[in-house]
Amino acid sequence: MKDLVKTKQSGIRNANEILQKVVPFLGIILMIIVFQVFGEGKLLTKGNINSIINQTVYVAIMAFGAIFVYSHGGMDLSYGGVIGFSVLISILVANTGVPVGVVFLSSILAALAWFLLNGVVSVYLKVSPFITSLCIMYMCRGILNTACASQKYSIPVYLFEYDNLTLKLCLLVGVYVVCYILFEKTSIGKANKAIGGNPVAAQQAGVNVRKTRMIAYIISGITVGVAAFILMARAGSVSTSTGQGLEMNVITALVLGGVPLSGGSRVKMVGALVGSFSVILLRNGLIIMGVNERVIEGIQGLVLLVLVFLTYVKNKDGILE
Repeated sequence: MKDLVKTKQSGIRNANEILQKVVPFLGIILMIIVFQVFGEGKLLTKGNINSIINQTVYVAIMAFGAIFVYSHGGMDLSYGGVIGFSVLISILVANTGVPVGVVFLSSILAALAWFLLNGVVSVYLKVSPFITSLCIMYMCRGILNTACASQKYSIPVYLFEYDNLTLKLCLLVGVYVVCYILFEKTSIGKANKAIGGNPVAAQQAGVNVRKTRMIAYIISGITVGVAAFILMARAGSVSTSTGQGLEMNVITALVLGGVPLSGGSRVKMVGALVGSFSVILLRNGLIIMGVNERVIEGIQGLVLLVLVFLTYVKNKDGILE
């Protein structure tokens, strides 16, 4: 009888794992069918597909780094503010006439500085990651609003040539491959997932919890810097609204990709890629159908709430951990 129960439990776990892997892809297929039919065939036009890819690239690159933070149970709401700040810094640097490599590096360093601060305050000073990242988001927004209040900053002409799909896809693939190897094939990813599963057990097993969490923030900061460079070249300028709402897109992308925000062993890198495409497809499809932008924000929030409720790990009392 015990063997039968164990067999059934094993079968249920296997079915749930398969369902977790398949559902995100089924969601994409369903959205494509619905938006293509009710959007009068506008979804799969060449121009709209290019638009979806352009938007997906920088959201996906941020999500690749974010997955390291969320896999250990972390929470970060600073992505929109930090990417806006990084775009501002890279444009200021670009206008000094330096080579594009220096501009690219400045974008990464600008984002990395904030994520180092985020990590130090969260990991070593033990302030809630939610509170820390929220404060950083507001600080970045304050700097951006002050800088752009009376002056418009635009990129020099030579940077417009870097707004091309080939370069973006190369960066997307390159960042994905590096992050995939680090997350799925090295101790960095395994340690972060172990912390997400049980931080006490991970520490007892020899995992340096603080060091591992800091590495996660560093990787996330680098990916945000890369995404900021892509966004800068695409937008051509920076304003007070640059990056606004991207933190919600990143979180929604992870959840739509089947990534549990409670972290743990179920977190997979491919989920960040699938989820990023899904969230952009969702927003783009709703726009094609004529849904108001403000309503879309509400729909995205509702989808996120439902999916978090269904995927977040609960304790025995039914309270979110």
